[in-house]
Amino acid sequence: MEELYYERPHTLLMRDCDRFRRLRPSALLTMTQDGSEYLTERWGVGLGAMLRQNIIWVVAKTACAVTRLPEHEEPIVFREWAGRGRSGIFPFHFTLDTPSGDRLVTGCSLWVLSDLESHSMLSPRIPRFTMPTPEPPGAPIPRMKPVRAPEACRYTPRRVRWSETDINGHLTNTRYVDWMCDLADAEFHRAHPMKTLRVDYRGEIRPDEEVTLTWALDDARLYCAADGRFSAEMTF
Repeated sequence: MEELYYERPHTLLMRDCDRFRRLRPSALLTMTQDGSEYLTERWGVGLGAMLRQNIIWVVAKTACAVTRLPEHEEPIVFREWAGRGRSGIFPFHFTLDTPSGDRLVTGCSLWVLSDLESHSMLSPRIPRFTMPTPEPPGAPIPRMKPVRAPEACRYTPRRVRWSETDINGHLTNTRYVDWMCDLADAEFHRAHPMKTLRVDYRGEIRPDEEVTLTWALDDARLYCAADGRFSAEMTF
């Protein structure tokens, strides 16, 4: 069963944290990306193997619930494992705990396979591979409700910069959450640590492309979307 799990004990570094010493939301997503990359490489369906078939892995949705965000120099244990893929959707579940076992974060990312050239989702009717079995217990595909826009929103242009792109040639998935967090000022972040996060990735944003962020912020919720490419919600 150990080949089904990724486990990483880690002490939070400065690069993982925001100005107020708390785990940065995008750093949490980086951990999930590292975990899924490790697992797919172990199973022989990592980046190199997929590229030889002109296929790439693409994250479609991410959601998590936070009991408490860990802080700078705090030891944590990150774990990730795969649920059983269905209809071309592959869930990767993750948890963040203290070394003593107190649960800090629970979440899941849903990944799909995409054609390298067209960047369109591949048909699930054509089997590409099978996730290792048996499936770890308690790992069904979660029902992630769509993120709904509020009635009143603001609008801010944002351009993709070179440092924000990844190996697939588009805005990396962790940067979407950085874009969200940039919409609130430091004093807001000081008083509003993240409690939940949901991100729907609907279409890629290319290098140097400018999109319009549609967003709204109050004491309970930050909503952000961009030209039909993604929508996201963070609650406090």
